[in-house]
Amino acid sequence: MISSLISLENISLMRQDKEIINNYSLQIDQKQKYNIYGENGSGKTSLLKIIAGITEPTKGEIHSNPSFDMNKDIFYIGHKYGLKNELTVYQNLEYALNFANNDDHSSIESELEEYSMKRYINTQVKYLSHGQKKIISLIQLTLISNKLWLLDEPFTGLDKVKIDLLLYKMDKHVSNMGSIVITSHNIKENFDNIELC
Repeated sequence: MISSLISLENISLMRQDKEIINNYSLQIDQKQKYNIYGENGSGKTSLLKIIAGITEPTKGEIHSNPSFDMNKDIFYIGHKYGLKNELTVYQNLEYALNFANNDDHSSIESELEEYSMKRYINTQVKYLSHGQKKIISLIQLTLISNKLWLLDEPFTGLDKVKIDLLLYKMDKHVSNMGSIVITSHNIKENFDNIELC
């Protein structure tokens, strides 16, 4: 049986007397992929941060399923990736594993291999390109396996091969009862597309 993880009811957000989001409702169910799309400034990132619990809405209510832990079951990746620049690629991913109480460190190398990033395993993150940092950040998703992935424009900066691999991993996550919400500028195939105006 598919159940709802989070419900947003009549959410509004004001910033410096400007309305960013107006009376918006959304239900996030298990085994679903949602694409919140729209132009720059339409409130996509703000909405994602509200779902993640980073930003508190000005008005409205957020409800979660009793079996869903808002503090433990969400993994959010924004534009800054949440990586430590002074640590190596391996150390960053090891930290993510330890945070999730996962001691399978062999999965780090296999994930890096899949993304053709294994040669950077001992490289400090500060020396990676924008796209490479994004890949390292995205690898954390499958290492930790939180129920809900919240990804702000996850395909930006990736080539087609990496995009196809990420889409495969998204489908695998959803097949394992996970859910995904992404933001983008346009409609995405095989997602529930929700326009934010």
